[in-house]
Amino acid sequence: MTSPTKRALSHEGNIATLKRKKCAQQFMMFAGLWRDYMSAAPDFLRNSGISDRNTMVLRDPYDTFYERGVSSDISSSELLTEWIYNYLRKAPHIREAYTVGNSAGAYAAIYFGCKLGVDEVFAFAPSGLNRLTILMDAIEQAPSHTKINVFYDTRHERDTYFATQLGQSDRVKLVPSPEDEPDGHWVMIRKLERNQLRDIFPPYRAVDSAPASGG
Repeated sequence: MTSPTKRALSHEGNIATLKRKKCAQQFMMFAGLWRDYMSAAPDFLRNSGISDRNTMVLRDPYDTFYERGVSSDISSSELLTEWIYNYLRKAPHIREAYTVGNSAGAYAAIYFGCKLGVDEVFAFAPSGLNRLTILMDAIEQAPSHTKINVFYDTRHERDTYFATQLGQSDRVKLVPSPEDEPDGHWVMIRKLERNQLRDIFPPYRAVDSAPASGG
């Protein structure tokens, strides 16, 4: 474990960051509508093994799939993409970047992950049917090195449709995750409860052992 060098809460409290100078990885986590997993975020960070990496947690105060950005000065998805890009550019010790999200946050993880050309996306039960075309276009325009993982419950009709549409792209890896409940939309939360997150994400990588990112 490395000790944090700087914690920050910015942009009207909608972006939280934690920098660790000895870690070469940056994880960016997007909350969904109504901040669907914000209360579970500390447990998620610990259970997934991400708590010792560089982290950024974003929330959408407008519940518009981040189309209006996150604050008065980052007021569009384009400006948010630019802000994150500049944040990463100012951190030369970061060599790998990942996006993570649940539900509408999973939509954001895919969208911004593709726009930024991150190494890998982890999208749990992505949603936003009327935005499906936007997301598929973003996937097709993403750099070839960006990997996209989509976790979904096969018994959840809406999520299955959304996931299989995204899965038409050979850039997307579908990960069926059936849950023992009628509504399996909260795949990420169930994996948290079952201590199944740690094996999903890449292992810790220190600055002196990290290969250059593909982006």
